[in-house]
Amino acid sequence: MQRPQPLTEGSTFNGMEVSYGIIPILNSLSQLTLNRNAPAWDLYLFNVETLIRDRKNNEQDVNSIAHNVLTDINVITEYITSYVKFTQIEGNHEKPILCFYMNRYEDIPKTYLKEKLPKWTDLRWKVRDKIISLLQSSESAPTSQDLHVLISTQSPKGGWPHKDLIKDLVHYYNGIQFRKTLIISHIPLDFHLYRTFNDFTLLESYTGNFKTVKQFGKKVFGNDTIPFNKYTHLLFGDKWYLKTQVDGKMKKAIMDKAEKEHWTLLPDKAILKSLVDMHLPIQSLFITPEI
Repeated sequence: MQRPQPLTEGSTFNGMEVSYGIIPILNSLSQLTLNRNAPAWDLYLFNVETLIRDRKNNEQDVNSIAHNVLTDINVITEYITSYVKFTQIEGNHEKPILCFYMNRYEDIPKTYLKEKLPKWTDLRWKVRDKIISLLQSSESAPTSQDLHVLISTQSPKGGWPHKDLIKDLVHYYNGIQFRKTLIISHIPLDFHLYRTFNDFTLLESYTGNFKTVKQFGKKVFGNDTIPFNKYTHLLFGDKWYLKTQVDGKMKKAIMDKAEKEHWTLLPDKAILKSLVDMHLPIQSLFITPEI
């Protein structure tokens, strides 16, 4: 079986143009195949909003961007297919799953959703909706004989979008939690999916670097002493959609406590107890929600 080859800007793959934005992702997979024991994932999760964001040009035409991202989706499908063929374990007849998901982050509970969203958010969401419309009309829908390809979309209903994604996956596939999972997403809220899967790895689309769950705290909060979990995330927020619930003084007190007590070595329940012992005036905001 031929090894998936590295790609450069302007190159093509199976006759399709390869965009600048997805090259780091595909080349990271290609690099893995140089090793004898390249990982064979059972579930690939691609956040379509990440693909929209990573388009190099600053086009503002929704229709044009949507069609270009559909090309990216089809390139990724064929490249992942070639990676799976190269790394598949002999005797394993269970097809891996490739899921392109389009979450409705605007449905995050208003208590936690930022009032001022990042630049171009409205455009990204319009492109997402256009892609959904095009796929529903069966235009350029990705297919593969070697993968189960799933397009996951959500209807407006409110709630935590990553939890709706899990419901979608569980509906279609039994034992989904036992699958070795690779996720491509720039939205920290999606990182909470790690609690569902036994084996969970993040592939950064910009850098092509792989991150384990233990590295999420540094990535999201910019601090090695704060682990990433539902409590710390609800408190500190992130640069995309979740707003911070603490002021500067409170944040410093929490970070000092985390460093002193070595939170990165503690289970989530112990971290929660430590936070509760601080008697913060916002306890209901990070204890009650089940994200």
